[in-house]
Amino acid sequence: MKPRLSLKGLLLASFVSLGLILMAAYSIVSTEYFVRGLDASMANNMEKAARSFVRLFDREAQHQGREFSGFYLASDWAHMPEYVHKSFPAPPEKPLSLYKEDNGSWFRRPDHMVFLMRYDSPAGPLYIAREMTHPAKSNVVDITARQNRKLMVMITLLALGFVALISWLLLRHISRPAAALRAWTHSLDSDKLAQPIPDFGYPELNELAALIRSSLSSVQAALEREQRFLRHASHELRTPISTIRSNIELQRKLDAQKAHPPAHQATLDRIDRASLTMQHLTETLLWLNHQPDEPLQPQPVSLDALIRELAEEMNYLLTGKPVDTRIHTQPYSCNAPPVPARIILGNLIRNAYQHCWQGTVEIEQNGGHIVIRNPMTEDAQDEPSPQKQTGYGLGLELTEQLTRRLGWRYCHSVGDGYYQVELRTATGSASVS
Repeated sequence: MKPRLSLKGLLLASFVSLGLILMAAYSIVSTEYFVRGLDASMANNMEKAARSFVRLFDREAQHQGREFSGFYLASDWAHMPEYVHKSFPAPPEKPLSLYKEDNGSWFRRPDHMVFLMRYDSPAGPLYIAREMTHPAKSNVVDITARQNRKLMVMITLLALGFVALISWLLLRHISRPAAALRAWTHSLDSDKLAQPIPDFGYPELNELAALIRSSLSSVQAALEREQRFLRHASHELRTPISTIRSNIELQRKLDAQKAHPPAHQATLDRIDRASLTMQHLTETLLWLNHQPDEPLQPQPVSLDALIRELAEEMNYLLTGKPVDTRIHTQPYSCNAPPVPARIILGNLIRNAYQHCWQGTVEIEQNGGHIVIRNPMTEDAQDEPSPQKQTGYGLGLELTEQLTRRLGWRYCHSVGDGYYQVELRTATGSASVS
């Protein structure tokens, strides 16, 4: 998974990058202004030397050219020194514009520089040039350059420190409310949802907190309505189911005293099976509606006896089907809550019987490992949806929830025309009978 940069890290990196870019830009500008200042000073000195040269020397001396005040001046371009002609093949055209040629680069200081300027006197153009090599450079320039670099470094460090301080203060003021919002969101429960929203310092964060609480409150309200309906419906169903079951038993006793046609007995059997299914489903829903933190009271449960008892109760689901059963169990007892254990195994066996139309349903129990396998029809195998493949609807979902509550391991798979479920009870709580 690609690592993601946190918002705090992103802001910090952005401020540091911005500070470095600003400092680099100001350093370049400062260096450029320093060099331009030196060039302006050189041009000013050359102009002063040209004015003095015109005033002190006649035209013949100006034509021949000579050294004056550290510069070489001549009105005839041909009489300029060799270093001038090497650096500038043609005479300058713009008056009072400084022309400069050096052998330096971006990362290398120049050790040879040639300056040239044209000055228009009343007698005509006058060319002023100066050559500077490393030994001839002014110490004043070096001292000034060092002072400029020190000042630039100090300003850069101060600016970076100021940017770092502003960044830290800004992140502190932003990260604290954001961290408080995150902690508040993680700690939300039914009690805190009913409490007022804390003040997180910024309107945007307060609005986000209000949206989070509103969404969670809506979800909780819907869940409470669903649980309340489930609880009430399940409780209300127990009474009519008990009435149906008791009347079925009474009807069977009455039927034992006098003969009835087979159709009557088949109708009674269907009512009996439907009421038994409703009873199992109601017990499952009622147990699932318990609070997760309610303690579960484990008791010794004989898995082999429970499996055979449930398989016998579910035999009515195979009536009229060319289906055989093969049950292999071993004496084994584990500590588990009896009701959910019975519900889990009952759901798995009932689903296997209900959705098998031919072949053999195999139930194997070896210690705490239970495998239930039933053949599937070709039409069911062709369905793309897993739920359509197995036919397992509510029973499968309830089984998964119950096994998670008990800490059991449950998995199901489809292959080679069979649907198979595997169940492993919790370890460390079992014994062999």
